[in-house]
Amino acid sequence: MSLDRTFSHIESALPLAIARHEFRPGHLYKLDTAMKEKPKPKPFAISDEGEFTQQERAASPKDYPSFCALYDPLVTYFELLQFFVISSGNLPAIHQVTYGCSEYLRILYQIYMRYEWSLVLQYHFMFHNCCLAEMCEGDY
Repeated sequence: MSLDRTFSHIESALPLAIARHEFRPGHLYKLDTAMKEKPKPKPFAISDEGEFTQQERAASPKDYPSFCALYDPLVTYFELLQFFVISSGNLPAIHQVTYGCSEYLRILYQIYMRYEWSLVLQYHFMFHNCCLAEMCEGDY
């Protein structure tokens, strides 16, 4: 199974960013080929040093108006993450990632059924941001 062939619909730099855990949760829309309207560009700000920077804009229910709008690109993210972990041959990590991805989707669906969508979406992006540092250390 070839990465390029399996994920041919995805910009070539994104899989590597996911493998390195540098992919920002707010960029999940980049994995969604069905999204017709991309989120607006990030606003500019002036840093303490007086330089222009772009601020990360939080995802909103306008970007992901439903569970399905988040689910499809999130599954693609998990598929790419699993692809890289499986190719490592590290059996404990493979088990942890494959189980963790499906368990997270199950839990996310449960809270989606119980709580207001905007809160679920906020929770997801906050949780994903917290997990990035752990994943860089190999803790999935």
